[in-house]
Amino acid sequence: MAICRMTKVMIVSHRNEAAALLAALQQEGIVEILDAARARITKEWPQLRVESRRPKDLEEQVARLEKAIGFLQERSESKTSVLRPRVEVDRKRFAQIATDSAALELLDQTERIAGELDQLDTEIENVRGRLEWLRPWQSLEIAVEQMRTLHHAICLTGLLADQHWSSVTDSLKELGGVIESVGRDGIHHACVIVCLKERQGEAQKILRAADFDPVGFEGMSGTPAEMIETSRQRLDQLEQTRQDADRRAKELADDLLSLRILYDYDRNRLGREKVRTSSPATEQVVLLEGWVKEKDFARLETIVKSSKASSVERMEVTADEETPVEIDNPVSVRPFESITRLYGLPIPSSVDPTPFLAPFFAIFFGLCLADAGYGLILVALLAWFIRKVQGDKKILWMLLICGITTFLAGVLTGSWFGDAIASLIPQQTAVYRVLSGIRDKSMLFDPMTQPMTFFLLSLALGYLQIQFGLFIALIHNLRRKDFSAAVFDQLSWILMLNLLLGLGLSKAGQFPKEWSSAFGIGLIVPAAMILFFSGRGLPWGGRIGIGSFQLFSTVFYGGDILSYVRLMALGMVGSGFGMAINVLVKLVMDVPYVGWLLGAVVFVGGHLFNLALSLLGAFVHSLRLQFVEFFPKFFTGGGRPFEPLRQEYEHVWITTQSDW
Repeated sequence: MAICRMTKVMIVSHRNEAAALLAALQQEGIVEILDAARARITKEWPQLRVESRRPKDLEEQVARLEKAIGFLQERSESKTSVLRPRVEVDRKRFAQIATDSAALELLDQTERIAGELDQLDTEIENVRGRLEWLRPWQSLEIAVEQMRTLHHAICLTGLLADQHWSSVTDSLKELGGVIESVGRDGIHHACVIVCLKERQGEAQKILRAADFDPVGFEGMSGTPAEMIETSRQRLDQLEQTRQDADRRAKELADDLLSLRILYDYDRNRLGREKVRTSSPATEQVVLLEGWVKEKDFARLETIVKSSKASSVERMEVTADEETPVEIDNPVSVRPFESITRLYGLPIPSSVDPTPFLAPFFAIFFGLCLADAGYGLILVALLAWFIRKVQGDKKILWMLLICGITTFLAGVLTGSWFGDAIASLIPQQTAVYRVLSGIRDKSMLFDPMTQPMTFFLLSLALGYLQIQFGLFIALIHNLRRKDFSAAVFDQLSWILMLNLLLGLGLSKAGQFPKEWSSAFGIGLIVPAAMILFFSGRGLPWGGRIGIGSFQLFSTVFYGGDILSYVRLMALGMVGSGFGMAINVLVKLVMDVPYVGWLLGAVVFVGGHLFNLALSLLGAFVHSLRLQFVEFFPKFFTGGGRPFEPLRQEYEHVWITTQSDW
């Protein structure tokens, strides 16, 4: 239930055994290995070398597999679901397929068919383009090669826009030429122009002025209609060939799992190779410097000892080294690690906030929703998702716990889909009497009629959490033997805030009035501690300045506590919106014949909308209270995450691995 203790290690392995050792380490996933740029030994022994050779063959194979998987996935009939995107495979089958040459043969076949389909698609596109290009000329009855055999005249073909047709026709007629339209392409005429060779320059000048678009038939023979028919026959052949190739690709897609397994296997191999080639080494040995959790060091020793030419030793950690951070919590608290990781891991000298934030976050979330019906829906939905979804389920378990607190908060505040029991169930029925009796007996207070109770509860929870944060910091500093910080940075504020609270309550008549003078006199001690010792290590002028500002910061603590009123605000807004939905339900239920159906639609849709909206607000604002009000009292983030060399899978899910 804390930040894991880390141990710096040096693993020395003979080059012949390094690959096998890295495979075993990756299988366990307990060691973070530093590359040469980060390893301390490289700085101390600059003569060590690093392999500059990249595992290009393996990189290329992974890229080929990724492309082949994408190709076959489009043609595969077995689709993965959103909740379970990876194919479940047991470890034994994974190993069998990954080491079988059949997967590589499948890759080669897939690439051949993919290449064939690419060529066919290109040729089909070219033939279709030719057909589209020839379409305006299909009425031309003369073979195109005959237009190039005239002796005293020239024959020009091209496209001419409608707006220039009359002027060009008249101009060519004056030159003794003729123009004939044989078809259309949108707003253009597909036309044939014939004129004497000696007038060719003048004719082309007229055509250029009219934006004439020449069309050449070089290298072609036959009439356009004959070429169109030939192209159509070729297109039919190509499409049939493509259908056959696509059918063969679909047959290969039945074995898509083999490529997925090989891809994940080779990606893990690539990860190991990158570690090996980026680690410092000599001619005979590879030096693997890294980090391991203290509790996993014995396992690491066992793995390394299983290799005949490898050894592992602990290393001293220097002051300038950045220790990676990992947190470890009991199963009941582990789901709330999602909140900590969202903010950022603590630095090694700080404290893991997860076990401290967990109960507060769950309670705050429940109070923001505060509806028993919504809580039941959340619990049911999340229990289903947890059974169905694949991968890390921490956040789902966290929301399930928050669903339970939502249910409890709704029971204590009497909210069951708003005021559905009182407003939608006839009071003369036995159902109403039973449900109303259960609601009344379990209800602690009604926020709509007793808003001050909810207000004071929110303030009390805020005050409790802020005090709790200060106590965490106090105990942490005492354990670190930083007594000055414990006394002047935490104990002083704990005394100050509690004495101020006592003074306020005595002034309000909650405590005997004669106590107010005792509280007022007692405030002098923590105020002096804050004033004179907040700026320890500074000159006295700086001390007084920092101390004065810190004393003024008392109002900031008041602002922090008032921030918790959002718990009441969100809870009452959600409840009020639910009541408004129930009013609409009653109105539409008065519609003849279909009122009950409309009422059911409005009830379900309205409350689901309210649940979604309230769920977002509850999560965001409960998160904010932890990050902005609670964490700064004791927590320092910015730790570098512990990133061990481990097996990672993109396409398959090894069924024996843990969901946590």
